[in-house]
Amino acid sequence: MSDKKLTPAVAACGAALALLAAPATAATAQTATTATGVTQGVERESIKCIRPSRKKTNYSWKDGNSSTTVYFNNHCSHRVYAKLHFKGPVGTRKECLATNGGTSGKKKFRKGLAENLTKITKDC
Repeated sequence: MSDKKLTPAVAACGAALALLAAPATAATAQTATTATGVTQGVERESIKCIRPSRKKTNYSWKDGNSSTTVYFNNHCSHRVYAKLHFKGPVGTRKECLATNGGTSGKKKFRKGLAENLTKITKDC
């Protein structure tokens, strides 16, 4: 094969590899690295509805330095109460989050530097 035919083929392969690598870098951009070098992603929990029985209230959060914002989407037709469990070096504490049926939004919770939201459970 001559050089004139080989150059476009090599360029096409390079462009294809660049496109394949792009989604991998976008996926890693969604996780954050803490000061200790540990990657920390978004965490999720769900609570089943009483009415309608096949629906859920979904929660997601990512711990920050001084606060944690909990995002919610209540697919239920009723108010749902969730218990948020924070764990730190001093011990554990609990907060309550009530969401009306058919709503979505976010709620910010203040916390200590070493505290983290570990889980969300049903009822307060």
